[in-house]
Amino acid sequence: MSPPPSRKGYNFGSLSFRTIGACQDVQRQMGVHCMEVDYQRALEIALSKQGLSWQREVEIPIAYDGIVVTRRRVDFLIWDDHEQLIMETKAASQIKPEDVEQCLLYLHQGNYQLCLLVNFGEKPLKTRRFVHTPKLQTNEDENVYLPK
Repeated sequence: MSPPPSRKGYNFGSLSFRTIGACQDVQRQMGVHCMEVDYQRALEIALSKQGLSWQREVEIPIAYDGIVVTRRRVDFLIWDDHEQLIMETKAASQIKPEDVEQCLLYLHQGNYQLCLLVNFGEKPLKTRRFVHTPKLQTNEDENVYLPK
């Protein structure tokens, strides 16, 4: 089954669709009162059942002027034969602005295209997608926009 486009018209492909389906299954079985790590452990099983490859706690270097100044860890890197995405999981009463900022930092610094922010503490399951698109620069000579 092909996933429908988002409300804004993005076509995220089946990886996002299947990942969110795995998250919904985990919440359906476990409810909304578990700890974040409990959902993450269950997600390992659910993602594998979906036939997806994944890695936990993937390090993302944070750089300034080309020099790594610190490192952060994203909860999941998930991929199949065609796509990859990163996912941050939460188990809170609501998504906070700092959760959004965390996802945006990981997208930008890790140079990933798609990040899912999933909150198991809200019913129904709260998911947000963040898309990283490269900035465009103008080539004055040709009046063409080029990715940086």
